[in-house]
Amino acid sequence: MQTETTSESMVLLAASYNKNADKFPNSPKKDVILLDVSAKTASVKLVADEWIDYMHIVKLNGSWKIVNVLWQFNNAEQH
Repeated sequence: MQTETTSESMVLLAASYNKNADKFPNSPKKDVILLDVSAKTASVKLVADEWIDYMHIVKLNGSWKIVNVLWQFNNAEQH
């Protein structure tokens, strides 16, 4: 399954996703790997408990912002 969504939708989802504090283990896995970093752009890999995110980020006005995220479940059978 593949879907595309807007940044606004992702922010709303992130704000409400774990309101009951039951979505993640007490000590969740969160390995962040910087794949490539330049002065104003970077590629980052996040390996979490259930999924892997690949992110492109950009530095705008001194702050890093996510441009896009490509993700998959660690277990491809979940897709």
